[in-house]
Amino acid sequence: MGKRDSQAGFSLIELLIVVAILGIVAAIAIPSLTQSKKAANEASAIAYIRTWSSAQELYFQKYGYYADADNQLVQEGFIGVDPPDRLGYIFSIDNPPRERYRWWGRAWPRTPGVTGDRYFYIDVMGVIRWSLGKQASPNSPALGQTE
Repeated sequence: MGKRDSQAGFSLIELLIVVAILGIVAAIAIPSLTQSKKAANEASAIAYIRTWSSAQELYFQKYGYYADADNQLVQEGFIGVDPPDRLGYIFSIDNPPRERYRWWGRAWPRTPGVTGDRYFYIDVMGVIRWSLGKQASPNSPALGQTE
């Protein structure tokens, strides 16, 4: 048997340095990925509730009143699917049944601060409004405006 080569493999110090570098990279990258995911969830939620405007008008033309739940809009084929859970938001059309003059709905993060930061509101005017940390309302700023 020959002597073992002392240069084969990595030393403990080298492995610790690699692990430390990977830890630093992860510490930098993970918050950025989290912010990107929240932004994507918010953009998808906005796109979804924006479809309510035209769908509600189509529903009104057919029935003479606005839908009071998005599954009614789905059943008529005016929007594609019930609120997709993958968006990280909860959706609700809140007007009473057979409302003839107005409708409104909201979207809020499933896990505030994790799946999204902003809460959204839309009504018969089609303007999407937003708020941080609380439900948005007709008095909240419109998208593109600061709070």
